[in-house]
Amino acid sequence: MLTRSTGALHANRWSLPGARYFVTLCTMERHTGLTTNTTASAIRNAVMAADAVGDTETLAFTVMPDHIHWLFHLGGRLSLGRVVARYKAEARAELQAGHLVWQRDFYEHRLRAEEGAEDYGHYVFLNPYRAGLLCGGNWPGWLCPKLERFGFMTQLKPDGAPQREWIAEPRPAGLMVGE
Repeated sequence: MLTRSTGALHANRWSLPGARYFVTLCTMERHTGLTTNTTASAIRNAVMAADAVGDTETLAFTVMPDHIHWLFHLGGRLSLGRVVARYKAEARAELQAGHLVWQRDFYEHRLRAEEGAEDYGHYVFLNPYRAGLLCGGNWPGWLCPKLERFGFMTQLKPDGAPQREWIAEPRPAGLMVGE
């Protein structure tokens, strides 16, 4: 049986207030169900609650059937680990109602100064299209409080869908393969 050694992840996690983070949270054993209306709504509300108290400033966010992607600036009040723990707790009751639980840990990548948030926002936006969950229109799990922050938003098709060639574009280097 494979055992996870996450102690090193925790020991080497670096929280830098004001830094941009790309975070992925998955359900245990990648069970699906996050995109049901009530669960997706609770998950989005938890993001907005973190923004409202200044723990995060969300740049882009999307709910997928078995995971979420969240791109944000970290506030100065809590560490990255505490922000994610509070987020998970905020959405826990609704997940449990759908017989889901969060995976214990999460993937994070702190964007370096030379890494553009545009690339990560674009990835978060494209995730449901690349997964084949829809071909056109807007993904209901997408959240971007300031659309003007991303240049790609001005290049969407009239129905809100991405350009077809975007689907095959390479992902930013800091992203995990398979997410």
